[in-house]
Amino acid sequence: MHKEFSLVRHLREYHYDFATVVDHVMDHTLCDVLRRRIECLVADDQVKLVNHSGLGNSDVSDRGGRYFHHIFEGDDVRRHLPELTAVYHAVLPLIASITSQDVVLSPYPRSDMNIKVYPPGGGTLGEHYDTNGVTVLLFLTTNLEAPLRMQIPRSHPSRTPWVERRDIRASAGSLLIMKGREVLHDCEPTVNERKITVVLNYYVRGDTWRHDLFDDFVYDGARPMSASEADG
Repeated sequence: MHKEFSLVRHLREYHYDFATVVDHVMDHTLCDVLRRRIECLVADDQVKLVNHSGLGNSDVSDRGGRYFHHIFEGDDVRRHLPELTAVYHAVLPLIASITSQDVVLSPYPRSDMNIKVYPPGGGTLGEHYDTNGVTVLLFLTTNLEAPLRMQIPRSHPSRTPWVERRDIRASAGSLLIMKGREVLHDCEPTVNERKITVVLNYYVRGDTWRHDLFDDFVYDGARPMSASEADG
């Protein structure tokens, strides 16, 4: 069920629940136009298929799960779906308002905007933390399966710290704003559906570091060298 926009509610959800969803950010008709273009590009082998597992480690904030999806890197998005560049810039004031931070665009052209296309039959993304300060997902499909799975750290002086688990299912045209650096998350594998998610990476002014090995690991399946291996 869609909710009316409330800045107070989104502020509360983002800061306490680590994520909030803004509905109706993109019209369903435009979602369909972009989705069909994306599906044609995937069918024509215009973008790479990411398919690796067991390679992640703590140096790249990854638990070593499976990565199986087609990926549009930043330049692919700019070349084939320029509308999303406009969206990336246009929603920045909204992101800054909800996060209460001085949000800036990513300085990394390979990862500033991505599209992940999870195919039926196991499309997924392993457990990981993001490197950027603010992660935004624009859903182009509505899915009953393959939710984003969050593991939210909780604490209270009277209790032992615990983890709260939350699933967020994709709804076409909605925008998820998440503290991806602070909450462990992954995508439950698809079964029968295709899921298409636009990833918009934002940073906070003065906090734009990104691990040098991260992109090669995520996009190319290159095993990141551990600190001990690098020293040896």
